[in-house]
Amino acid sequence: MPASESNVSGPFPCPFCGEMLPHAATECTRCDWVRGVDRQQPLTSGTQRDVLAAALSLVPGLGHIIKGHVKMGIGYMIGTLVAIFMLGPVGMVAMGFQLLLLPFYWLWVMLHAYMVPDLKPLDHHVPTRIG
Repeated sequence: MPASESNVSGPFPCPFCGEMLPHAATECTRCDWVRGVDRQQPLTSGTQRDVLAAALSLVPGLGHIIKGHVKMGIGYMIGTLVAIFMLGPVGMVAMGFQLLLLPFYWLWVMLHAYMVPDLKPLDHHVPTRIG
């Protein structure tokens, strides 16, 4: 049984850093250990919302916005516009080879939208009728 879950009546060492903590401590004052964090449910990926976010990232940033990462999504939108705008001046030097990088960037944005945690979970609240 880990020290975080044992019934210790006195001080106990932090499972991460070894700092002595009082018996009722719920977090470590020295590191980022929190009691019960090891019992949390793992994050799931591969949901329909993840697939939707990746598909919507054909417009880079839109998938991030759907998942609640608004600032990141706007950043990807602006970054994509800047990257496309810069293809012209760079093309004079690179003879068009820079166009090969754009699909990799697009795929990265889609993959990141798929993998980033969903900050806007689906609301399963069903409205009830009053009356």
